[in-house]
Amino acid sequence: MGPEKIRAIIYDFDDTIVESERINDALFSDLLRNDYSLDLSPEELDVLYGFSWSGVFEWLARNRGFRRSMKDVWVTFLQKKRNYLQGSRLRVARGFNRMLSLPVRQAIVSGSTRAEIDVMMENIRMPADSVDLILSDEDCEKGKPDPEGYLRALDVLDAPASEALVFEDSPAGMEAARRAGISVAFVAELASRNNAALADLRFADFEEAYPWVRARIETAASRLQPPRALWPGTPE
Repeated sequence: MGPEKIRAIIYDFDDTIVESERINDALFSDLLRNDYSLDLSPEELDVLYGFSWSGVFEWLARNRGFRRSMKDVWVTFLQKKRNYLQGSRLRVARGFNRMLSLPVRQAIVSGSTRAEIDVMMENIRMPADSVDLILSDEDCEKGKPDPEGYLRALDVLDAPASEALVFEDSPAGMEAARRAGISVAFVAELASRNNAALADLRFADFEEAYPWVRARIETAASRLQPPRALWPGTPE
């Protein structure tokens, strides 16, 4: 399954490009428990997996009676994440730098905030212009599983849904891609939950995905974009 031709590639960020959802789960759970006396169960964390941050707070208000605004909590959470990342380097998906070098338009559509994405990209030393577009939580009125982010990306990238491919790891993200009419691929390497069965395509890592995608870009060669410079990735 999947598109016969690929003219655009769209990535989720957390647990697709970088291994970060386990960090988010731990930091956010500790913050809610220690500062607000709210315990989230593993089952609740699974439900929230892949939601945008604004969607997480909407769910908490609706299902746990948590009335603090995202703005009230977010400053503390982001500082905790900054502090954590000062002492460690996020793990980046193998082969992702090769994917970025492919001569098609590419985007990131994430439920993370813009500031959080900036912090993580700085941590892995990934330039913002590595992709043509980055959409964050603030850029969309409705987060995943709503398809708004993916539909907006298609519009900016000037590609039909039938000739695009999304890389996602969460049920909410996969649903969003499908509702936008885009085929979705799961990359197992960094995913904290195994949602491979929900995807149209499954790869062990981007090294395995690269030749499959490249062949379908070559099929669509009449509209190729100039290739990007190869991002070397994070240093050893």
